[in-house]
Amino acid sequence: MGNEVTVPSSRQPIPPARGNESIDFIHREERDAIHEHKEVGILRCTATFLRQIDFSAAVLRNRLGRCLAAKQLDGIIAFDTQLESPLLLKAIWLVDTQQWTEAGNALKLAVQRGFCTLPVTMSVQDMQRHTTKQAYLAEPRVLALWKMVGRHVNFGGQLGRFELFDQAGGGVRAIKDEPGFELDINPPLPPAHPYHTHTINDNPPVRDRLPYRLRPMMGGDGVITEASASSFIMRIIMTPGVANRGWTPWVDVDRHAHGGVLIGLLNHSPHQPPNRCTAVVAGRGDGRDPPGELRQLLLTPFDGPFVAYIALATQANMDTVGVAVVTTEPPVGDASAAFKDRRPATVPLVGGLVGQPIADMVVNQQEVADEEESADDDDGDSEDDDEGAEDGDSDEDMEGDIDGEGDGEGNGDGQQQQQEGEGVERPREGGWRTARWHGGC
Repeated sequence: MGNEVTVPSSRQPIPPARGNESIDFIHREERDAIHEHKEVGILRCTATFLRQIDFSAAVLRNRLGRCLAAKQLDGIIAFDTQLESPLLLKAIWLVDTQQWTEAGNALKLAVQRGFCTLPVTMSVQDMQRHTTKQAYLAEPRVLALWKMVGRHVNFGGQLGRFELFDQAGGGVRAIKDEPGFELDINPPLPPAHPYHTHTINDNPPVRDRLPYRLRPMMGGDGVITEASASSFIMRIIMTPGVANRGWTPWVDVDRHAHGGVLIGLLNHSPHQPPNRCTAVVAGRGDGRDPPGELRQLLLTPFDGPFVAYIALATQANMDTVGVAVVTTEPPVGDASAAFKDRRPATVPLVGGLVGQPIADMVVNQQEVADEEESADDDDGDSEDDDEGAEDGDSDEDMEGDIDGEGDGEGNGDGQQQQQEGEGVERPREGGWRTARWHGGC
């Protein structure tokens, strides 16, 4: 804003005022960079004749480019050059006023895993997913944005694109517009639920019963509650198999041992990454009794050459926490070598988060062979696989061992390794299963 400006009449192509109105502003930089939204709103109220001024599509595109650069989104999203003025104004509003952190990070993660390229170009179709501003604002922000950009994440095969589908009677489906792919947005959570006090309106919890290959944790009737919409989105992106994936067997660690580092990580807010983490993905198997929780703590930056995370699996009636590491760092050395030798760049990241004693127990083990590279595994979820997972008969699900029944107790041949020191710690190949969800990072 500025003081009243007097312009000689010889330089006035149009009158500066109508009636008692006067121009009380000056342009900043160039014409397309006139003012922020708040300032424009003030101008429209005090100088009503400005309502008749229309900017050309070319000017609006220039303005949109400035908005993208100012929000550091120009390398993440772009807009189709065919957009006309109404959709360009919509795009400017979306970029200028909305927080893109969660959606942007999810897109970056999808790029790391080979599921899309940046920037994603939002088309007329994408921009028309929400017919009005009110329709957009009626939905949680993270999901509303993902409805516009999600289809640009392509898993390939039968899984296809990460789309969200609106249902005629209300509700949303993910991945496929078919029964069984429904999402329950912001479900009512009892006060004792660990995510109850962490609910955020524009990034609320999401509950689903998606088919097995899209669910990283099995439990009871298959009900999974994610701490947030962004957690759900990132979990799905982290699940399908990719090249160079490798992981460790699970290790049981007393949750209170070693200074209580694990209980501290599990009690940390599911919306705020702990120190030395890029993101936290938290989900709870509410279909189990008692429920089990899985947290994936991303160790690598979103612009890094590979993806690595620590997985923490726990259950309310257990004093131990299952700890494992997953990475897509290109392996080196012999396939029979220990994880620490095969994935040397990942190892320091593990110790930095959980401490060296726990890290040594995990990374000193032999890496688990990745058997999910076959076409049958990559092309989605077959009907037989889903049925096997649902009834607990699949040898890839976590049921039976998560609650301490079966191999999860470490009683299998050659699996029990009692270690000296704080608490009871032992690697196990049975409990918490080195299953396919585990490998998907």
